[in-house]
Amino acid sequence: MQQLSRRQLIKLIKEELLKADPNEPRKTEMNEFSTSNPGKKVIKEGKRIMGAGKAINAIAHEQTGRMRETLNKISEFVWKTGLALSEIDSLKENESVANKLPSVTELKQLHKEIQRLEKL
Repeated sequence: MQQLSRRQLIKLIKEELLKADPNEPRKTEMNEFSTSNPGKKVIKEGKRIMGAGKAINAIAHEQTGRMRETLNKISEFVWKTGLALSEIDSLKENESVANKLPSVTELKQLHKEIQRLEKL
């Protein structure tokens, strides 16, 4: 019995994966998840999160000054998070859920804004 090197084994596995039924399009794990029942539940909850972002925005318009600005940023952050989750099933080619999420920079700015509100 001939032993395969690690490199040969990886090459063999890749070849076998490429030989999969060519008539059946390959799906990403995200695509498979988004069409499953749990994926549909995540999409539904993403829409609810977007609704929470809108509600926070409405409250922001009742406020003044820095509180209003901060609540607007919070609502935008929450809404973007919900939007990314609610659209996991409708991604077009070369799109990514990760690109739809709020950035780390936005989170850091939001963190600073909240800290400013807590200071005397």
